[in-house]
Amino acid sequence: MAEDDVRWTMHDGERVEVPATIGGIRAALSGERRAQFDTEIDAANVNDLYNVVRRWIVELASFPEDEEIFTQLREQGAA
Repeated sequence: MAEDDVRWTMHDGERVEVPATIGGIRAALSGERRAQFDTEIDAANVNDLYNVVRRWIVELASFPEDEEIFTQLREQGAA
C-alpha cells in the first residue's frame, strides 16, 4: 500500500491508520455498511465524490466515544 493510500489519527495515544482509497475503504467495511458505501460512491458525481470518501474515512477513524464530540460540533455548526 502506498503512503498516500492511508491516513492516520491518534486515539488514546496510539496511531490509528485508516484507508484513504475507495478500494481500501470498501475492504474495511462489511455487509450492509459496504453496500451503503457502494451505493453512495456509485451515486456521487465528480463534485461530491471527495466529500463522500472523506466522510467514510472519518467514520472509519471514529470510535463510539467520539460521537458525543461530533454531535456537539454539529450543533455548533463546526462539523
